[in-house]
Amino acid sequence: MTASAATRVTVVVASESWDQVLYLSDKNKPEGVLADFVRRMDEVQDKFHFELRIFPRLRLDQIFIDKAADVYPLRTTEWTKPELGLLPTKTIVNSGDVYVAKRSNRFGESKVFADLKSRNIVGVRGYHYRLFNDNADEAYIKANFKAYLVASNEAVVKFILAERADVGIVPEVIMAQYLKDPAMRAQLIVAEDYDSRVELSNLVRKDGPISVAEMNAIIDALTKAGDVAKLRKYFQAIKR
Repeated sequence: MTASAATRVTVVVASESWDQVLYLSDKNKPEGVLADFVRRMDEVQDKFHFELRIFPRLRLDQIFIDKAADVYPLRTTEWTKPELGLLPTKTIVNSGDVYVAKRSNRFGESKVFADLKSRNIVGVRGYHYRLFNDNADEAYIKANFKAYLVASNEAVVKFILAERADVGIVPEVIMAQYLKDPAMRAQLIVAEDYDSRVELSNLVRKDGPISVAEMNAIIDALTKAGDVAKLRKYFQAIKR
């Protein structure tokens, strides 16, 4: 690197916490594989300094509308509103949301996933789910579905384990980490069908300090360095 952090262009990268993928440490510092990926974005070039900040999900839209953030990492425009002014880069990883339930549920193991719209469903407040017609409005969801909306994916899993809902919707990358624990694998089952599958990229704010082309060049550098392959391995599909 030839440029100091002081001479670089600051780019604010904003996201909500994402369970093991992105979270705040005990020292209030962003950690996880996504935080590592953003740090690598700093290291493979010397023009931009990426400052990663974590916000509550329901504040993020206004953060981007107010132009207080410039990049939304590993997301899709299918989940964001046009007024945020976010543009997609090239795809970094493919991923999706899965349905999860307690193995010892009242319907009998995988039968719980039949006729999902009649089940009690728990998901994260502010997220877009295909089961809910991609409508994230809480009033709409609660008026049309038997739904509970909670603050995080971790809360969704806890809700299911406590048998407070029949089915939860969780990103497969997060569910894969839970299922590495034999105790969790013994308690939880995952449906064969996805709620949705999407292509995730770094969404760049239109007219912000970094362009889509410049971000794509950084993604190319990360691909060449092996960081994208490492991230894709982490996001690999669940072994059911």
